[in-house]
Amino acid sequence: MKIKPVKGRPMLHWVGKRPIDTISNYPAQLIDIYNVENPEKEPTYDKFKNGPNLLFHGDNKEILSTLLVQGFRGKIDLIYIDPPFDSGADYVRKVALRGEQKNLEAEGHSVVEQTQYTDIWANDTYLQFMYERLILMRELLTDNGSIYVHCDWRMNSYLRLVLDEIFNKSNFKNEIIWCYRDIGSRTTPYFKRKHESLLVYSKSETWIHNVQRGKIAESTRKRYEEYFDENDQITYAALKESNPGVFAKLKGIPQDLNEIWLDARHGAQLTDWWTDISPLKHGFNESNGYPTQKPKALLKRIIKASSNKNSIVLDCFVGSGTTVAVAEKLGRRWIAADINKGAIQTTIKRLQALPETQRGIVHYRVNNYDASTHLERKDIVIKKYGVQSDRQEAFFDGTLDGTLVKIIDLTKPLTPLDIQTIKDELENRPEESRNITVFCYGINSSIQAELKEENRRRGVNKIFVRDIGSEGVTTFEPAEADVKFEKEGQNVTITIADYISPTILARMDIDRTIFDEQIDDFRAQIDCILIDTDYTGEHFTIAESDLPEKKTDFVEKEYTVSLPRPDARVAVKIIDMLGEETIITE
Repeated sequence: MKIKPVKGRPMLHWVGKRPIDTISNYPAQLIDIYNVENPEKEPTYDKFKNGPNLLFHGDNKEILSTLLVQGFRGKIDLIYIDPPFDSGADYVRKVALRGEQKNLEAEGHSVVEQTQYTDIWANDTYLQFMYERLILMRELLTDNGSIYVHCDWRMNSYLRLVLDEIFNKSNFKNEIIWCYRDIGSRTTPYFKRKHESLLVYSKSETWIHNVQRGKIAESTRKRYEEYFDENDQITYAALKESNPGVFAKLKGIPQDLNEIWLDARHGAQLTDWWTDISPLKHGFNESNGYPTQKPKALLKRIIKASSNKNSIVLDCFVGSGTTVAVAEKLGRRWIAADINKGAIQTTIKRLQALPETQRGIVHYRVNNYDASTHLERKDIVIKKYGVQSDRQEAFFDGTLDGTLVKIIDLTKPLTPLDIQTIKDELENRPEESRNITVFCYGINSSIQAELKEENRRRGVNKIFVRDIGSEGVTTFEPAEADVKFEKEGQNVTITIADYISPTILARMDIDRTIFDEQIDDFRAQIDCILIDTDYTGEHFTIAESDLPEKKTDFVEKEYTVSLPRPDARVAVKIIDMLGEETIITE
């Protein structure tokens, strides 16, 4: 499928800049459904119109391409994105075990960590990343649609120029400043940075804009009190007659002087300076533990202003799910995506708790890409072996003892193709003299022997392989769950007798014996329980869920569910505090 060329004159150049001119369709794998019957194996616009909302796990470039191929071109009224800000920071979610916390004597701490996403980029890489995705988003917008790009001082100027090129600078509508106060006492050698920006562009000259109003100041009310009519309004005509001095100073006066200038009952039209939405007041009480979560009040204002009932709202960096939770409550259709499994799970849990979730949710994984598992495993290797990460390096994963490090896909043994890929990369680096350390999980003895012979002949770029499995790393074993099923008629009693996650043990660097001594209840590891009462093996349908509201609460140990028919099969999905999922069937 072809993509229309970008609209504006190129305004910014970077290494590797290239537009997208064609797109491909990537397969979508159906994973979970909630409150939906007969879900579609492939998401299409024709089925979406009267069907459930869509949640995707995977690279949003691939997801946006799939949406275009599947009929969503020109169908979306509003896009809000809160992408990484190129801030040079690793966002790490601190995940405490459930229940009353105790310091673990083995390491003196009681938390494990899961990287939500890495907000570290080479500048050129970041710009190309955003450029490609913004081009695809433009194609998805309706002719009267708009996009809000959330950013801060780091990338504001760069993104503004990229958006000018893609959407045309004449379609720039607003730079909204969302600012907030600081309660900390820490001093800085500059004025404290306490605002973020929303860059707003429309796709064409016309766009959906529903006027939003805020409470007028009491001093303003008193100043013009004598000019208000019986509806607590002042029109431009009334202002011109009663206060010509103020009228003469106004800019952009409409031709229809009967238009309302000031509305005391509903408030004054909002400006592009938002000071009334405080992260302290609105954000902290809503927190799901996600590092960049935004207040619901912020998204409510955006969605109400730039979409209508049943408009489609898209957020492809959905994070904690605030956009879709608010869209659901306001009666909008929505599509959401994120590359991080923790974001998807947080969003699903959040939506399940909403009484407004009427249309249901279908969760797909695009291109069968489970990025968070790979990143989590790679992160464990980096931390365990002390690899020094290099965020500017595109191919290798860092350095260790003077060697370049490459971490091979840890879900399979090392293959000759993996080695050849490294050799091909070195061919493009003739001046590179360092040796290579390859981490893998399993290796054929013949490959090891061949490398040993090659290293004997090589002067530089020797390749040394470390099999983490043979070195005693067991973090990639599946979780162990002891689940019992007792069937009586069409009722099944499910008992969760035990659960242990080798990944959690590895993150805490603690032996199983010590863990059992220090943690009184195995349920401290479990975040939530989901139950499918008619499991087919193709996808997981959430019929019952146990989502404790507080971190101090445990899931239940026992559940009794009713089967839809005598031969139905029950499945239990256990999601632990690191987001790992384990499915057990009767």
